[in-house]
Amino acid sequence: MVIPNAVAQAAAKAQRELSGRILAVTLRSVRDLDIAEEATADAFLLALQTWPERGVPASVEAWLITAARRRAIDRIRTAQAARRALQRSAADQRGALPGVDAELGVIGDEDLRLVVLCCDPRVAVQDQIALTLRLACGVKTAAIGAAFLISETSMAAARLTRAKKRLAAAGPALDLPDDATVDARLPAVRRVVHLAFTMGHTAGSGEQLTDDDLADRASYLAGALHRLRPADPEFTGLLALILLTRARTGGRLDDQGRQVLLAAADRGRWDRNLLLRGLSLVDDALEVSAQPGARGEQPGPMTLQAAIAAEHAIAASMARTNWARIVELYGELLRVEPSATIAIGRSVAISQLSGPVAGLADLDEVIGLGGLERYPYAFGARAQMLAALGRHDEAAQAWVSAADLARTDAERDYFAAQSRVAGTSRPTRAP
Repeated sequence: MVIPNAVAQAAAKAQRELSGRILAVTLRSVRDLDIAEEATADAFLLALQTWPERGVPASVEAWLITAARRRAIDRIRTAQAARRALQRSAADQRGALPGVDAELGVIGDEDLRLVVLCCDPRVAVQDQIALTLRLACGVKTAAIGAAFLISETSMAAARLTRAKKRLAAAGPALDLPDDATVDARLPAVRRVVHLAFTMGHTAGSGEQLTDDDLADRASYLAGALHRLRPADPEFTGLLALILLTRARTGGRLDDQGRQVLLAAADRGRWDRNLLLRGLSLVDDALEVSAQPGARGEQPGPMTLQAAIAAEHAIAASMARTNWARIVELYGELLRVEPSATIAIGRSVAISQLSGPVAGLADLDEVIGLGGLERYPYAFGARAQMLAALGRHDEAAQAWVSAADLARTDAERDYFAAQSRVAGTSRPTRAP
């Protein structure tokens, strides 16, 4: 079957933007994760089968919700072992779901609801995060594996399958918990949203450097979390971090669409409005964190990362950046959230503050602890420090290692180009 281009584009756009939401609504109706996931996939397949003849519906979201619910109920009806689930589903729909239009007013909350639902304490925290990224954010398994620095096969078998089985064990009782239980899940939710944004800002698979759809989705969720708990400094810090990071988007690529690192970024392209909003939120988060009784008067990891981003935002250039303050903030951050990738950021800051010898020594110590073998930016940071020391052959090889580990075509092209530049930067020997 030939699918018209306009229909294919509409279906692809709906898949990117609405898959998590359709799954959330369907899951609330049938309360069975496997059935809801299969029915959601059926709905998108049905769209490709029927839209070429009938046209793209006026309300794509409502059409997909209706299709997914009908397919879910069909699946329940044909499964004898799920008769009780059918009765509960039918009762719920008669009492609370008189029609699709009646639910569209609150449909926006379904995105956040599915994230909270996936962050079930019966599932290991890392598995919660992986499952939520896959189901609620639509992130590909390969990209999730890259974020966790493990292979796609290991991610699919070791985390996603295990997490889905544990959630499925909840059976028909699977539902959004009460407010007290929601609060207990929010730290994991915050980590998911932050990781989702990170994976959108620097994509974990594909051709492009960024995944703007995922970054947009994470930004929306961060705003929803901030509205849900406006007094929580960590949700304020998360939103601030995202705004400050997105404000620098205009300087990440040159006119030819090639990646540009912070040192070479045109800061005049940064979005001043986003910067001001982000800086204001950082001040709010730090102020609340400093109040007696607020998290032991110690800023949390999101607030500290936002504070680091704020230092970059207010600096006129790399040379005029307050690197001493950034090193100090990284030290605080590593105390509250030890992380190899965060430690790399501190190594880079040390290199800027105290020189590449000190930075490289710190970075090599971090790499020596293990866990970064699949992380390309560890080798990229090392290449920059080696180049600064004039060790160009070693720098070129480090860039090659980074290219070998690249997650996207854009990353691979950039690292390979840097390797060629380093290879041609050797000092010419005297005859």
